[in-house]
Amino acid sequence: MNQNMHEEGIRAAVAGCLSIDICPRFVSSGNDFGDIIKPGQITHIEGNDVFAGGSVANTGIAMKLFGVEPLLLGRIGGDSFGRMLQGMLRDQVGAGADTVVVDHETPTAYSLILAPEGLDRAILQNPGANDAFRLSDIDWEQIKGCRLMHFGHPPTIRHFYENDGCELEALFAKAREMDMVTSLDLCAVDPASEAGRADWGAILRRVLPLVDFFVPSRQELADMLGAGGEAAVSELIDACVELGATNILIKEGENGMSYRNGCDFSDIERKLGRAGGSMADWEGCRGHAPAVKAIKEVSGLGAGDTSIAAYLSAMMRGFSFEDTLYLARAEGALCVSDASATAGLRPLEAVLFRA
Repeated sequence: MNQNMHEEGIRAAVAGCLSIDICPRFVSSGNDFGDIIKPGQITHIEGNDVFAGGSVANTGIAMKLFGVEPLLLGRIGGDSFGRMLQGMLRDQVGAGADTVVVDHETPTAYSLILAPEGLDRAILQNPGANDAFRLSDIDWEQIKGCRLMHFGHPPTIRHFYENDGCELEALFAKAREMDMVTSLDLCAVDPASEAGRADWGAILRRVLPLVDFFVPSRQELADMLGAGGEAAVSELIDACVELGATNILIKEGENGMSYRNGCDFSDIERKLGRAGGSMADWEGCRGHAPAVKAIKEVSGLGAGDTSIAAYLSAMMRGFSFEDTLYLARAEGALCVSDASATAGLRPLEAVLFRA
């Protein structure tokens, strides 16, 4: 690893959705939600877990721990949730939270995350101010000098998926004009929502040629491409390449990660300020890496965001591809060991040196 890159400080712009995440702890368990939550009855819960949530918070807070200075780009309300969220972000990323827009006319987004033990979580979500966030909210002078523009969860932000993703395309085009490496992560979509009715194939075809690192989860990608849950990962990767993606990392939860890298990293090296040939070990890599086993599993909240934060941070800081891929999986495993998306994480060096 090039240690000097960390010492000089590396900045990354992290754009997307922001919310307050409310996570009740269930005392009872069952085979499905109907065994736990019953109409006309009270379901006893414990704890008062409230976290800064959304892709921007999860990814940005993790990047800060991983040795990268994040500048957070999103929109929150001027309400009590917004003030709470702003305080949480400032406590954890410092001045990097000052680039968030406060909208006094729109409520802050929030999510109620229901995750009884032994069941896959369900999320009730109010998009709030996320649906008002748009390209014109970004002060490009403030983020000048960032090495990376990462955008997470466009299905949660109306202006970035409407009109076949024209604002998302414009965001990545501007980031490239400013010599930033670009990355895109997706999220699950409610098929009955406006976002669920968007033509994601058309959006991705428009955007992916401008994205250096495409890092979706398997199921959400399959759903967006209309491929179905049984589609092979290799088929999904081929579809991404056909849509214009170059470097692809697909998160598969407990099954690990699959990847396919392009054969020329010279432009990425230049944008990162790296010597020519320093990322030769990344070039042309293809394959699958098994998951790192979690010591305990408490919650999967934010595991995808934090694993991608590790992947991008390690890449920017000069770790080898092998180490970067391990760190992405290991930090994801640490994430699920705590109810919060980021409390279980550890600095990259601490994780790597214990491997």
